[in-house]
Amino acid sequence: MRRNPQIAGEVPTQRLRQPTNLRKLGIMPIGGDVYMLNCRARVVWLCLLLGVYWDAPIASLAQAVPGLDEQRTLAERGDADAQFTLGAMYSRGQGGVVQDAATATHWFRLAADQGHEQAQLTLGVHYLTGNGVPQNPTEAVRLFRLAGEQGNVFAQNNLGVVYQGVPEPFRAEKDVPIDHAESVRWFRRAADQGHAVSAMNLAVKYRRGDGVAQDYNQAFVWFLRAAELGDVNARREVGGMYAAGQGVAQNDIEAYMWLDLAVLQASGEDREMLLIDREAVAERMTGEQIAEAQRRVNVWTPSSR
Repeated sequence: MRRNPQIAGEVPTQRLRQPTNLRKLGIMPIGGDVYMLNCRARVVWLCLLLGVYWDAPIASLAQAVPGLDEQRTLAERGDADAQFTLGAMYSRGQGGVVQDAATATHWFRLAADQGHEQAQLTLGVHYLTGNGVPQNPTEAVRLFRLAGEQGNVFAQNNLGVVYQGVPEPFRAEKDVPIDHAESVRWFRRAADQGHAVSAMNLAVKYRRGDGVAQDYNQAFVWFLRAAELGDVNARREVGGMYAAGQGVAQNDIEAYMWLDLAVLQASGEDREMLLIDREAVAERMTGEQIAEAQRRVNVWTPSSR
């Protein structure tokens, strides 16, 4: 897995590293530094690449299983929510139906045509990946735009990703032209609504100078926004930037605090790597500074952990 380039001025005794198994933490890198949500393993594998949340359909399915016939009746009468729920059932083979991507797509399309933003988002994923329909990135973008214009942050994030280049596993013969400025625009729209992964992606854009002038200060601003929203990888990035003095005044107390907050969320190898990074910062701190950093961690709002 690729790691971020080493930054001049980083902690000299230990390079602050990127976890090698981000999937466990709910994030996976696609195309270098770009982050996309990794849904739970129980969700259709397509979602792993595109940040599609299925929590709402899952809740609906739990209620719909006893009334499958009623759901079907409502769907056939044109109820968009029922059409989407039925599509989710067929997509996952749950609720008393056999898994069938083509049938799922049929119901998603009917709901999408009525302006159902989750259906538009999900159908866009199907077209991007060729699941139940011929692969068509252009149609995927059209559907993502419909959902994105309604304020759907996941569709907006997907547009940001697609416009900087369709992820390699899903590249088609006729892909969407790369447009980094458009990518930035959609990441920003989602980030402005508090979508942590989009804030991460926007921060990476500023750090790399893709679609915007390279600006480490703005990169820090957006990494910090994602970190404050609880994103573990953003917390690692903020800790590293404080340690290096990149985009923000160098501050080991803040670096230690953010790395420690990330440690609290991580597990396994990722946690071990974060512990190494945190201790590398601690090596150049006084006992009083470490105590202050730990105090700041302890007063951090529990909901952000």
